[in-house]
Amino acid sequence: MKITSVKTIVVSIPYDYGAPPMLLGGRPRTTLDTLLVRVETDGGLVGWGDAFGVTVWPVTREAIEQLVAPLCIGMDALDRPGLMQRLERSLYHFGRSGPLQYALSGLDIALWDLQGKAERKPVHALIGPQVSSRLPVYASLLPYPNLELLGRYAARAVHDGYRHVKLHEKTPAAVAAARQAIGHDVELMVDVNCAFDLEGAKAFACAIESSRPMWLEEPIFPPDDFAAITALSNSSRIPLALGENVGNASEFERLLGTASGLTFAQPSAIKTGGITALVRVARAAQSVGVRLMPHSAYFGPGFLATMHVLSTLDGAPVLERFYCDLGAKLLGPGCDVTGGFVQVPDLPGLGFDPDPAVLAQFSVS
Repeated sequence: MKITSVKTIVVSIPYDYGAPPMLLGGRPRTTLDTLLVRVETDGGLVGWGDAFGVTVWPVTREAIEQLVAPLCIGMDALDRPGLMQRLERSLYHFGRSGPLQYALSGLDIALWDLQGKAERKPVHALIGPQVSSRLPVYASLLPYPNLELLGRYAARAVHDGYRHVKLHEKTPAAVAAARQAIGHDVELMVDVNCAFDLEGAKAFACAIESSRPMWLEEPIFPPDDFAAITALSNSSRIPLALGENVGNASEFERLLGTASGLTFAQPSAIKTGGITALVRVARAAQSVGVRLMPHSAYFGPGFLATMHVLSTLDGAPVLERFYCDLGAKLLGPGCDVTGGFVQVPDLPGLGFDPDPAVLAQFSVS
């Protein structure tokens, strides 16, 4: 089955999380943007992938259309390992992280989707035995401008059935307010998006320890200062999580092979290398006693890809979902979170193709 085309579609869907739009890259973020990768074959099957978009999607799209797609035409869609290795060896000059890696991530996901459709198996069956068909989900809150709104939406997430709530806040007062709002029997995670240097991270960790966070995520800038992560781990009792900004699976394996103090590994399907990278990092993490908790704050095929991988793992992984109200459902109602859980699709491939009506309404050039 030969690849006949690799195309991109950008879907920009309005969303609301109960607060003024957050700034991203200096601009208000009023939509959630998904960069879809559509791989067509001469056998009539179509595979769908998802490459990291947000405000960088124009660059990622160029990497797909100008660098990746031309090398795929005529290649065997079912020889995913061979094709991906050839692409990596041909394109390494352009970097092993960033938009090129995002492009390869989207293609990898689409090729897994194609393989599942060709073999009439769900992706999780291609990876290994399924451990759980129903996954717990954590509500990943966006930043709120004041403590009243933060407390209101944290409490609402618990009311909706979530037993895990993650903050994107950078003050001890916000962490304490969220803990008060959700009670003491719900897990609380804190992501500060690389806000501190080592001394600042130590002070912040000490200040939030009484709120009993399940983890402190990406506490240090730059995110690849793994020596500082180790030092922070040695001085704090709060487990540490990171990985969204680790460039590729090989880099992640090197990180896990050091005394990094990492408790939770967070590769991203649409940034780190697709499903193949998640599986590889999961195995490397398991070998050193680190739990896989992937970054998955997106709503397209990358979300599905993460679900399939997690459903094959022991260790009670929890799936991330942005806690917001979308103006449309790209994947339809089959991926809805109900009572804090989501059902893993059992259909061939990823399980759901993007809704054509949503594509027609929300695609942008």
